[in-house]
Amino acid sequence: MKRARVALVDHYLREWDSRGWASAYHSLVELGPQVLPEIETRFLASRDGAFRAALVELARQMHSGDALSLFGAALRDASPEVWKNALDGLVALASPDSIAVLEKAARRSPPGRTSPQEWDEWVREALEQARAECDARGGAA
Repeated sequence: MKRARVALVDHYLREWDSRGWASAYHSLVELGPQVLPEIETRFLASRDGAFRAALVELARQMHSGDALSLFGAALRDASPEVWKNALDGLVALASPDSIAVLEKAARRSPPGRTSPQEWDEWVREALEQARAECDARGGAA
C-alpha cells in the first residue's frame, strides 16, 4: 500500500512540475493526510524554495495534525516564504500541539537571514492567533 501511495505522490509531483500543477495540487489534497510523510520527504530533499513553500501550503490545506513535523521543519527554512507558510499552517491547526511548536519557535533564533525582530513579530502574531482560535474552539482542535 505504501509503495502505491509513494508512486501516486511521485506521479502528481511530476505533474506539478509540468503545466498540470493545479490538477496535481488538488489531487494531492484529495488524497489527504496519508500522503504527508511523502510530502515531508520531498520537502526535506528539495533545494527549490518556491517548491518547498508550495509543499507546506499543500500540507496546510489538509488540516491535519500529521503535518506538525513538516511545519516544524519548515520553520527552520531560510526562505521566508516557507516559514511564513508554516506559521499559517500552525495557526490554521490552532491546537495545543501547534501552539507548542510555535512556542518552541519563539525561543529559537530566526532562520536564514531573517532579522530577530521580524521573526519575533511573525511568531508572536501567529501564537496570538493560534491561541485565540484554540480558545474559541474550547481548547481543542
